Amino acid sequence: MSDIRSAYDAAAPAWRDGPARAYARMAAALLDHAPVPLAGARVLDVGAGSCVAALEARRRGAALVAATDLAAGMLVPGLPAAVADARALPFGDGAFDLVVQGFVLNHLADPVPALAEARRVAGAVAASTFDPGWEHPAKAVVDAVLAEAGFVVPDWYVAMQNRSPRGASSWRAAALGTGYRSVDVVPVEVATGLDTPQDLVDWRWGMAHVAPFLATLSPARRAEHRARAEEAVTGLPPVVVAMLVLSAR
Repeated sequence: MSDIRSAYDAAAPAWRDGPARAYARMAAALLDHAPVPLAGARVLDVGAGSCVAALEARRRGAALVAATDLAAGMLVPGLPAAVADARALPFGDGAFDLVVQGFVLNHLADPVPALAEARRVAGAVAASTFDPGWEHPAKAVVDAVLAEAGFVVPDWYVAMQNRSPRGASSWRAAALGTGYRSVDVVPVEVATGLDTPQDLVDWRWGMAHVAPFLATLSPARRAEHRARAEEAVTGLPPVVVAMLVLSAR
């Protein structure tokens, strides 16, 4: 996990300039399926990244929002926050009404401990993962441009990508096995608003497996590869993410 933590710490500024925009829309879609009312609720955003779900919960009337993440650099000022593993949260039993886990469980080889910990600190959980098989062509196109600059996909990202994808039935079984009694898993498509070549490159260049490499390039080389990447993604479709939303209580 230390490699992942370091990557996200290093990527934090680029993440806020790129991926955060898409993840904010996905967080809003996730909270549309919250299994408890958000108005007046105590909400914990676990694996919060740039805290887009916590901020969205606050906009929807949550009485208390807090956030945790492994990478301190990703967390934003102005929210109660702690650096913590999703499988060992520093809060008492029942401290919250809802735990939100936006694209956290797909980082874990075994999601059950994180779901169990969510159930311990809150009676309900809303979680999202990518729908198995979802891809966007900008991923491969941008990576190919970066490979010409010497980019090698880090081992931690390869390991995460190589895990067997979990479908709706698998997530449902994991939640039921953790002790949740009412479980729903639904497919959701989210138009992220990323539709220009600049948007697509910002999205990919801000990802945690890419941004630390880009920081090693000189400004001139970054500008060169930026221009090539934007040219390469020109004409690609907007980013519409297919995700699975788990809501349980």
